[in-house]
Amino acid sequence: MKRKWFATFSALLMCCSSIFSQTQQLPIDEKLRTGKLENGLTYYVYHNDFIPNRANFFIVQNVGSILEMPNQRGLAHFLEHMAFNGTKNFPDKKIISFLETIGVKFGSNLNAYTSVDETVYHIHEVPTNIPGVVDTCLMILRDWADGITLNDAEIDNERGVIEEEWRSRDNYMLRMYEQILPEIYAKDKYKDCMPIGNINVIRNFKYDELRDYYKKWYRPDLQGSIIVGDIDVDAVEAKINDIWSQRKLDENRAERVWESIPDNETPLVSVATDKEYNRTDVSIYCNHKPLDLKLKATM
Repeated sequence: MKRKWFATFSALLMCCSSIFSQTQQLPIDEKLRTGKLENGLTYYVYHNDFIPNRANFFIVQNVGSILEMPNQRGLAHFLEHMAFNGTKNFPDKKIISFLETIGVKFGSNLNAYTSVDETVYHIHEVPTNIPGVVDTCLMILRDWADGITLNDAEIDNERGVIEEEWRSRDNYMLRMYEQILPEIYAKDKYKDCMPIGNINVIRNFKYDELRDYYKKWYRPDLQGSIIVGDIDVDAVEAKINDIWSQRKLDENRAERVWESIPDNETPLVSVATDKEYNRTDVSIYCNHKPLDLKLKATM
């Protein structure tokens, strides 16, 4: 009995020790340089020469299709496309043409994506041994932050591009997913916020509607700049402070609300069918509370 009790006690002790260690804050790599400017922009700079003379650049917007109103369905994704069609310092498509001269290819090394809760732009495999290239890429990130041109003619040209993308995604998986969403998210905004949007909105929105959306949500307190690779961390941090600190944050800015999903007392059941789908699948989704922010830095 004593041996059994000791074994049980040891197991409990190990379990408690494991739980305790998993909730301890993980140490941050000392090489990571991070900070937040007065206007709210967060930045992360990290030197990594695993691939010599190469670096990756990101700007993350805490903005996605969940923030759209019904008459704006698709504007978040549309705006992402427009970022490559002309900015303050790179008119027309000069972002693409310049980067391709140094081997950064549009689509593979230069791209972006829009999701429900965020929009992310990235420039990968930038050759940092070419003079001036790091500063130029930082200026591109800065232009994406609040310098996208949104020219009338370019907006109209992009409507057709996005309509074709919408058409290419019109498959059985998307159609069945759209059948399920209004039933499993019946009481919240997630039921109707697919990033590709509504085709009628894409075809017909007014130019200023896109510009207003851009001005409202693309702002430093909702943006993060990330640069990692074979770079001079001190120089990059100083440049970020120089080009971003000039931007002021509007005191009357709109609140960025993070939507919550209400619990349900009884299971929600949804059945979706499509003539192109030739098998049967069953999926079970379980609600859980959002992970506390402090726990995200732990095991």
